[in-house]
Amino acid sequence: MTLSVVIPVRNDPTGLTRLLKQLLQLRIAERILVCDDASDPPCRPADLGFDEAAAGICYLRSSDHRGAGHARNMGIAALDTDHVLFFDSDDLLCDAVVDLLRDLEGKAFDFCLFRHIDSRQRSRGTLGPMDSDQQLWQSAGLQAVTPQQISADQVEQMAMIAAYPWNKIYRSGFLQEHNIRCTEIMVHNDLELHWTSFLKAKHIYASAALCCEHFVAPEGGRLTNRRDRERLEVFQALSALHQVLRETAQAPRFVLPMTTFYLRLFDWVQLTLEEHYHAEFQHRIAAFLLANHDLATMTLIADRAPDLAHRINGHIRRGWS
Repeated sequence: MTLSVVIPVRNDPTGLTRLLKQLLQLRIAERILVCDDASDPPCRPADLGFDEAAAGICYLRSSDHRGAGHARNMGIAALDTDHVLFFDSDDLLCDAVVDLLRDLEGKAFDFCLFRHIDSRQRSRGTLGPMDSDQQLWQSAGLQAVTPQQISADQVEQMAMIAAYPWNKIYRSGFLQEHNIRCTEIMVHNDLELHWTSFLKAKHIYASAALCCEHFVAPEGGRLTNRRDRERLEVFQALSALHQVLRETAQAPRFVLPMTTFYLRLFDWVQLTLEEHYHAEFQHRIAAFLLANHDLATMTLIADRAPDLAHRINGHIRRGWS
C-alpha cells in the first residue's frame, strides 16, 4: 500500500512547514504533492528548507488563484501511488493514522473514513468531531478503531457527515476510474468530492480512530469564515451532484440523506452569510429545489420523510415570496 498526501496551500508557509515536518517524521507517504494555489510569494518546499527529492516532495503550482478545489485536482492528475490522503496545510495528523494505514494493508476499499479532533471540541474538553458528526458515528454503530467495511444503511448515515476532503483515505484508482474531482470554486469545493465518492463507491471502510486535528479559528481568512457572495457558489457543486445522482442506479437510497444534508447546509450558510445576500440566497435555494425535485422525487421524500418535504416547500415559498 503506497500513499500520496496531496496538500493544497495558499499563502501559508508556516502551516506547510509544520505539516511537512510532521509527515517526514511519521514516514507514511511515498509522495507528498504540494499544490500551490498561486501563493504570493510561492510556497515552494525547497525555499522552506526541504530537500524535495530526498523527501519525495513534488511541487505543483497554479499560475492563477483558483481555489483549493483546483489545487486538489492538480494533485489527483499527478497521482502515481495506490492511495491518497488530501490534507490541508493548516491542520495536523495524529499518530493514530500510522496504525490505521497498517490495518488497511491488504484490504480492498474505495475509501476509508476516519474520525478527527475539532479544535472547538478540544477547547471544550472533548476530543472528537463536532456533536452532529459524532452523533452520526454513534447512530451508525461505528465505534471500533479497527477499520471495517460498512453496510448500506451505515453508508446512508455516514454520507451526511461534514463534507471534509481530509477525513478519508482514497484508493487512487477509484477516483481516476470515476473521474471524481473537486468543484473548482472558492468555497464548498469539497462537496462534489465527498458526495460523488459515496454515490460511486462499492467498498467503504470506516475507523473510529482520531487520525487528525482540524483547527478552526473564529476569525481570520480561512474559508470557514467567509461571509460574502462566494457562498452562493454552493449551487454549482450541488447541481453537479444531482447530475451524478440522476446517473446512479442506487439514487433512491441517497435522495433522503443528500436532501437532509443540503437543507442543513442551507441553514448554516444562512447563519454565516452577510445579511444583504439573504434574499438572493433564498431565491436561489427555491430555484435549485424546483429544478432538481420532480414529482417522483418529492413523492418519495413526502412518503418517507414528511417533515423534510415540508421544509422543502417552506424554502420554495420563502424564495418566491
